Amino acid sequence: MAWELPKLNEIYADIQNLTIYLRTTKKWGKTTLFRDVILEKYKDPSYGLLVQCGKERGATMLDSLNIGSIKTYKDALEMKKWLIEEKGKQHHIKIIAFDTVDELVPIFEKETIRLSKIENPDKPCRSINGAFGGFQAGQRYTANDLIKPFMDELREAGFGIWAISHTKFKTIKEKGGTDENGYQQLTSNLEAAYESAFGDIFDVCLTGVIDRDIEEHTVTEGEKTKVKRYATDIVRKLYFRETPLIDAGGRFSAGSVPDYMVFDKWNMAPEFIKVVEEGMEKSKISNSGSRNVETENVDTIPSFEDEIEDSSLLSKDEIEVGFNLHSEYDDEELKNEIRKLYRVATDESKSKIMTLLDGKKFNDVDDRVTLCRMMDLLSA
Repeated sequence: MAWELPKLNEIYADIQNLTIYLRTTKKWGKTTLFRDVILEKYKDPSYGLLVQCGKERGATMLDSLNIGSIKTYKDALEMKKWLIEEKGKQHHIKIIAFDTVDELVPIFEKETIRLSKIENPDKPCRSINGAFGGFQAGQRYTANDLIKPFMDELREAGFGIWAISHTKFKTIKEKGGTDENGYQQLTSNLEAAYESAFGDIFDVCLTGVIDRDIEEHTVTEGEKTKVKRYATDIVRKLYFRETPLIDAGGRFSAGSVPDYMVFDKWNMAPEFIKVVEEGMEKSKISNSGSRNVETENVDTIPSFEDEIEDSSLLSKDEIEVGFNLHSEYDDEELKNEIRKLYRVATDESKSKIMTLLDGKKFNDVDDRVTLCRMMDLLSA
């Protein structure tokens, strides 16, 4: 390819121009979100293409969805050729989603193994771990020499690309860090080489989670009592920004998108498209003065440190008078209300709640003032 002259990059606030890496727990609604986005954006399912990879069959119960499938590397190349060469002729596809990359990666790994056998006939490999001499050389070749160029060609041809994947908790050990044990974070279930490649390819990495409201009940079984935990309610969230527990992020400018969206409707496509495209628009330098966006999960709560500083000058009785005692609730009802608000609270608010708990379990809190502090903080 001949060298091209530099040109000024401009942001066009259209979700089609964004590459999205969507990782969530199973049955979160990833494929449904893609289908709904296509229908909301274009009013015609043929403008999108869901590519079912390998044995993945996540669209059985989804109608109005344009579906293709690939099972081999040859299938992938033929599909790519058709998409690029027949664009505007046999199809008018705008956005392609690969469902799932958990199944896409093994397809490309088989090609890596085949090429490794050709290059090293005296050292045939049986798995990706032995390809090109081992020590993860096979995974790096698959990620950097096969997957990246494949996705890049589709992007250069003008297609929006989504990659759908699943999540798992991993122990993260940061390079140069002093913590030898690392920390747990919800991230992709892919190996590091592939996760790094997809992180490079895609503009945004979104992580979907399901928050559950847990209640504890003490039950008697014979002569013993046990505490059993029951999930009473759930809330789906899609994270745009990283937290200590959740891996997410993107190339949006600071303040242009919320930390997360609460998915509380059967069709969240209109809100999702709005957040993404407004985030793209607000990432422009020309809009840098209006980057502070009001979102549901951003609360203007006085700092907890200020509360402590002020209250330290008061007696216990004066502190109680200074708080809303929420007399409409008894202690157990108040705890239930706090649980509901906590599920949709910001990470900052949750952190302040943990500070108030001071190492205690929430169910063990019997101080009315502490409960009222929590209620006031979460409902501010």
